Amino acid sequence: MPIPVLIDTDTGVDDALALILALRSPELSVKAITTVAGNAGVQRCTRNVQKVLEVLHEHNTVPVVQGASKPLKRTLVTAPEVHGFEGLGNFIPVLLHYHTRVRANAVEVILGHCRKYPKRLNIIALGPLTNIAAAFKRGPSLMRNVRRIISMGGAFRVPGNTGPVAEFNYYVDPEAAEAVVRGRLPLTMVPLDLTEQIVLMRKDLEYRARRRPSALSRFILKFTRHYMRYHLKAEGFDGGFLHDPLAVAMAIDPRMFRSRPATVHVETRGRWTRGMSIADFRVRPSSRGSAVEVVFGVEKERFLRLFHERLWT
Repeated sequence: MPIPVLIDTDTGVDDALALILALRSPELSVKAITTVAGNAGVQRCTRNVQKVLEVLHEHNTVPVVQGASKPLKRTLVTAPEVHGFEGLGNFIPVLLHYHTRVRANAVEVILGHCRKYPKRLNIIALGPLTNIAAAFKRGPSLMRNVRRIISMGGAFRVPGNTGPVAEFNYYVDPEAAEAVVRGRLPLTMVPLDLTEQIVLMRKDLEYRARRRPSALSRFILKFTRHYMRYHLKAEGFDGGFLHDPLAVAMAIDPRMFRSRPATVHVETRGRWTRGMSIADFRVRPSSRGSAVEVVFGVEKERFLRLFHERLWT
């Protein structure tokens, strides 16, 4: 039986790839998609989800619910240099099938699905944890009753991608991230330590898109262009990291990953260390922190085979 899944996303480029992977994986049943401000403003993130669903012909099957437009306590920081001003590069999606206003109560929907699928629901959080923290504050027992929350976020033994020490999602809303990691939730973190091990190269993407010409392959080529140009300038390779698809793959097949429990906190007060994630792998979790599963390894070829099979077939 497919695993019921709710995806919370700030839909940028790797988020869109993750959505495609999730929606084309029979192991998962995507029950709802909630949006949060992060890579772009929340309205753009919502529109980007809708475009992905249109291209996949899923616009009538998966509800899209708009969530937080800003972090819990801070001014919103977005990432136009990475994802473009529109979130999907600088490509502006034109919606063909969405004509009604999207519902705007993500917290209500998250808690409703926790109630509907106790001990079964996987929440895959691809952006800042603002919606997840707000849902936890309102219904802590419901949130603790999910099967797993998979958060793409954090950086432990590698440099950050937003400043020297912080990963972007946790930098944007460190208070939300800290509330979630210390909340004694069934939380799995997929940090940069893992996600920067996997790169999708432009030549490989273009080769596969040419072999499988379709509206989807053309769409993928359009929205990844800016993202890959950014990595060429900033990182020196012509491609892009697959941060968020790895979080989805963790829900599809956790056996391909290696993880360790840790006591984790997220820095909210440091002048130079905003959003830094700190893990103590040496001691057993105690009252000073919560048990979090930190993913640090993956069978790379197995993951890439899964990713490409689902995207292109």
